[in-house]
Amino acid sequence: MSQIISATAGTNARAMGALLPESSHAAPVAPHLTSALARHTAMDIAPYAEACGQARHWARTALSDWAHPGDVDNALLVVSELVTNAVLHACSPIRACLNLHTDNTLHLAVYDGGPAARAATPRTPHDEHGRGLDIVAALTAGHGRDAASSPFRSRTWATLTAS
Repeated sequence: MSQIISATAGTNARAMGALLPESSHAAPVAPHLTSALARHTAMDIAPYAEACGQARHWARTALSDWAHPGDVDNALLVVSELVTNAVLHACSPIRACLNLHTDNTLHLAVYDGGPAARAATPRTPHDEHGRGLDIVAALTAGHGRDAASSPFRSRTWATLTAS
């Protein structure tokens, strides 16, 4: 199951938890708390096919609650790409985080357990997969991947600015 965690900036509590069903039905979403400084929400993700849709629903609800002035469709596409990569290529656990700063910069991060073991297959120009980070690069002000603390091993992040 996936769990949503929302918190006001400056608190470290799992204030508003709610469980999402593992089906493709619309999922209830906990309120996304805000403060004068920033807005933050996080979602623990089970590595199933439904995860991407649940993450988009969670992100859309948070951005709507926050009246995010930026391009919501681009933000949802970036969330989709980062979560899909984690589900397809990483070991569990997976957590997605959204942070909306007071300057309306949106920071997205997906934490995961690191790369899963898999056989390397060469990529061809006609592959239907493998372009996710190219899409992320085109839509964001910046993106990257770095190490994360336990229980995660890596963090993939992207920053979008409201234009």
